[in-house]
Amino acid sequence: MTAQLGLVIESFEETRATDAESVGNGNWLGRTAAGECLVIRRYHVLRTEADLAFESAVLRHLTGKGWTVPAPVAGPVRYDDRLWAATRFVPGKPHPAETAGQAEERGSILARLHADLRELELGQRQGFFQACDLEAMGAFQDWDAGVAALRTERADLADWAEAAMVEAGQVVAESNLSTLPQTIVHGDFAEWNLHFVDDRLSGVIDFDLVHADSRAWEFVIARVHRSPGLLDGYQRTATELGIPLTEQELAAIDPLQRVLRVNMVMAELWAGPRTGRFDVPTIERQLSRTGTLKP
Repeated sequence: MTAQLGLVIESFEETRATDAESVGNGNWLGRTAAGECLVIRRYHVLRTEADLAFESAVLRHLTGKGWTVPAPVAGPVRYDDRLWAATRFVPGKPHPAETAGQAEERGSILARLHADLRELELGQRQGFFQACDLEAMGAFQDWDAGVAALRTERADLADWAEAAMVEAGQVVAESNLSTLPQTIVHGDFAEWNLHFVDDRLSGVIDFDLVHADSRAWEFVIARVHRSPGLLDGYQRTATELGIPLTEQELAAIDPLQRVLRVNMVMAELWAGPRTGRFDVPTIERQLSRTGTLKP
């Protein structure tokens, strides 16, 4: 595979023991003869050359803006029926336990990231949808088939999932979530995807979910419910940059939290038939957070 990438890698280092057999992304550190460290990345089974081109365009754009991100170095190439690439290594580590002040800093960094992405017009990433477009998300992730498969094991959870999907759709309509302004979002701007060296930002990683969506959704995925200071830091810097969140965007965050939980269930129902087992505790936990009463 490294030969297909045009690289000579002298050593590999596993980053997670689960990566080898996962249907998701896998990452290995590779070191060249010259001592350069690269990330050898194997992509999720759903990734295609077309949607990776979107991710690569975002990473190259941000690199040009001075950001340290895992921009592509070689590839992607197809090997063993999966897509692989070599990307830039981003030094540093996440904060071990984010403080309130660090959450505000993360918000400020996110505002600067959004400002630098505003001028990039790529349309929507292939295979991605606005998170509140539950019909399109469900069709792409075989929702009906997943519910049917779950029903053979836990009919009660299948009924609960269907009810949660219906109620989430009502929330989307009542809150006009589909009318939110769209931009390119990172898609997982959690604390573990920011690297620091001596408390200085050294880079941002994991753009696997980058796509066009609302800034309100970005905050939901960034776990704003656990880090309220994130919004303060964002609004302060975004106001300085002339792009503060609007009242509509702020009001959308809470209802989108409910949409998130249904999306999490959707992902589990996609994975279950493909891995041979449902993660029932996770499904139950996410359903309990949707606000939908168990039938």
